[in-house]
Amino acid sequence: MNTNPKEIQQLMDYLTNGTSAFHVVEHSKKVLRDAGFQELSLKEDWKLEPGGHYFCAPFGTTLYAFTIGSACRLSNGIHIGGAHTDFPAIKIKPNPEIISHNYFQLNTEVYGGPILHTFFDRPLSLAGKVVVRGERYDKPVCRFVDFKRPVLYLPSLAIHMNREINEKGVSIDNQKHLLPILGTINEQLSKDTTLMDLLSDEIGVSSKDILDYDLCVYCLEQPALVGISREFLSSPRLDDITSVCALIHGLAESSNDDRVNLVCLFDNEEVGSLSKQGADSALPSVILGKIWQSFGKNSVECMADISDGLMLSLDVAHAYHPNHAGTQDITNYPITNGGIILKSASNQSYAWDCEIIGSLIALCEQEEIPFQRFAKHSNSKGGGTIASVISSHLPMKTADVGVGLLAMHSSREFMGVQDQISLARFVKAFFN
Repeated sequence: MNTNPKEIQQLMDYLTNGTSAFHVVEHSKKVLRDAGFQELSLKEDWKLEPGGHYFCAPFGTTLYAFTIGSACRLSNGIHIGGAHTDFPAIKIKPNPEIISHNYFQLNTEVYGGPILHTFFDRPLSLAGKVVVRGERYDKPVCRFVDFKRPVLYLPSLAIHMNREINEKGVSIDNQKHLLPILGTINEQLSKDTTLMDLLSDEIGVSSKDILDYDLCVYCLEQPALVGISREFLSSPRLDDITSVCALIHGLAESSNDDRVNLVCLFDNEEVGSLSKQGADSALPSVILGKIWQSFGKNSVECMADISDGLMLSLDVAHAYHPNHAGTQDITNYPITNGGIILKSASNQSYAWDCEIIGSLIALCEQEEIPFQRFAKHSNSKGGGTIASVISSHLPMKTADVGVGLLAMHSSREFMGVQDQISLARFVKAFFN
């Protein structure tokens, strides 16, 4: 019998199904369809209605979902929540097959900034998109694939051959050491076998019809509640599926009569957001323009109307680490299960506007949602999010919010259960 709180079960469903950015979006689409949202095409004119619930997924790893209040006049502004679907990973290169002393291995490259040594010595699988020949060269067919079983392994070098590993750590050469073992040469794998052959068996098409792929190596281990009171969650891909889950379910479960609520899920945040499907693109403005155009307004009116709106960038934050106390700011050190985290940075690496932070604090106090503040240690560069990128395109007050993690960018990350529940409540209150 499942006794997990609803918010945690929703997150676990996302984590289990979201094994690539493509699969994160596919699961989001399922949640939205189940909630009665209508899918739209970017290429068609949108005939939207007050009270309508819609979504559009232009590039497979991006999704825009929105609701229009039944009494909405658009001039009431908009509330936007943004997150990213990608996560640090190891990806498969083209022509990846390597035969080495009877081992069959795959050539890889690093995506984003994963903690690489955490991908060693654990079951790994493959997931992503496969492009198949269509009727025309410019109309290929896309198929999603997830092996869902341990097909790859990265073994560490034994301590007997690296005696100083515990003192000096692991030195990883990306080109030499990140070549996972797929198997040995046998009846199933010959020296002439290609990854295309294995993909063809998996998705049921001829290997001659497979043109290309976008595949990531992912940790196959399942989410688990840990701690003596099961108050923590350990799982792959908490960054940033925690935010995606809260936004999609929060939008689907909220209700607002006089405003547009919009969720934007972007790809490529982990590599800078500069892509057609990233936050640093024209696509958010195109989506907003199509919504406003459906009600007879032009792009200038759209930008004027949304200037009164509020935008949240939901991404994970750094929680206090009890074994590394000196890495945190001396007065702003959020803890796991201490509530959602409002981030600020004067250099705008986190979008920060004291007016919207004040509004969000007031909202948390009104709804009795626990919250904490985060600022970077003054000697640390820290990370960044989509917030400043997207707010440079959209004239709106924007804030960075998220749940606290330990082991961020590890193959398994660590968070507090209550923080996800607080984030889900916060998002729903924001959209309501």
